Amino acid sequence: MKLLRLEDEFLRNAGLMSLGLGLFNVFNLLYHLFMIRALSPVDYGLLNTLTAFFMLITVPASTVQTTITKFVTSFQTKSQYFQTRSFLRHFLLLMVTVASSLLILIALGSAFISSFFQIASRGLIILTGIILFFAMVTPVAGGGLQGLQKFGSMALTLFVNGGLKLILGIFFVVLGWGLLGAMGAIALAYFVTASLSLFLLYFSLKTQWEKVCLKKDFTADGSWHVSEAYRYFFPVGLTLLCFMVLTNIDLILVKHFFTPIEAGYYSISQMVGKIILFLPLPIVTVMFPKVFVMEIKKRKTTPVLIWSLMVAGCACILAIGMCHLFPELILRLITGKDYRECIPLIKFFSINMTFFSLTLILLYYQLALNEREFLYPLPFLTLIQSGLILLFHKTLVQVLIVVTLVAFSLLVINFYLVYRPRKSNGRERSV
Repeated sequence: MKLLRLEDEFLRNAGLMSLGLGLFNVFNLLYHLFMIRALSPVDYGLLNTLTAFFMLITVPASTVQTTITKFVTSFQTKSQYFQTRSFLRHFLLLMVTVASSLLILIALGSAFISSFFQIASRGLIILTGIILFFAMVTPVAGGGLQGLQKFGSMALTLFVNGGLKLILGIFFVVLGWGLLGAMGAIALAYFVTASLSLFLLYFSLKTQWEKVCLKKDFTADGSWHVSEAYRYFFPVGLTLLCFMVLTNIDLILVKHFFTPIEAGYYSISQMVGKIILFLPLPIVTVMFPKVFVMEIKKRKTTPVLIWSLMVAGCACILAIGMCHLFPELILRLITGKDYRECIPLIKFFSINMTFFSLTLILLYYQLALNEREFLYPLPFLTLIQSGLILLFHKTLVQVLIVVTLVAFSLLVINFYLVYRPRKSNGRERSV
């Protein structure tokens, strides 16, 4: 019966996050489909450049959110509600300070940045800095909601972010504001999302605080947890950095070694593969805090891992089947054109991105259990993949074979690392 309750709760929460993230991705796709038709090629190219610049700088924010989730989950499990409030207040102040400093630096360096990216308007650079400010504050609230396991609230913020960006983007561009309107929609969407996330977090903490104060069920001293959190940044940051390199370095090297048209085909095919890569994100979001809670309570974490791998595996197998049986249809739906040169490439991408998707679940599972052994093979295989592509790149398929072999090796190694603690400490943690 306990397993059935766990199964129902896990699937319900994973369903909420899948719905929220799915709608967010749909809104994002519709936004870009509209912009690529409404803006000039030059303006759309600038939009993509600024978006890429924005994504690059906000990568460390994912580390902050994962770290906050871990510690908030720990505090909640131990009924340390005072520490939860103090911890979130500390990191909110930290991220506001960092984001404000970054915004000032971007404003002061807007002339250099606009010259580097060949953008005439310095106002667009400053607007990008404003977007970054809200995007770097939001993970504090996101990590807090995830640690509190408020997955419905998280799904709502994703829905609001994607929906507002699409609606406001169309409205502003139709008004004739062009690229400024497209970027302004992103800025307003992140402002509303950050405000809504902080409000939902505040409301959740306020409701909880009123209940526990009546019972006086909390511990006041939690100062040591701040330094502990900073130490946790390293494994999380290294994990996210290596995973980002593993799933993107091939695209960068292909652009260097191959012709522009070949690199274009590879980029289009990778976009299809990235859809598969993102499939487990809702599952990881739900799994991470649940595994950590169960570990603190000395309960078996195996059921959560099994369900995570099963749900993600089924989705990935379905995606592989679609990519192999109907590649032309998938390409037509995503790009609107029939790129036959991409067909053999997306078949490879469907396989190696499945390996990476399952590996991502195993990596976060180990982070939740405070296991660190995976940190040794992860950067090693990251370097191996880059080195092999530098040596073997006669064809695009050869590059994809390298990526697939490395992805499979990483998956096998992490399966082994997850299984091994079961023998060493006598507690069932693995599949």
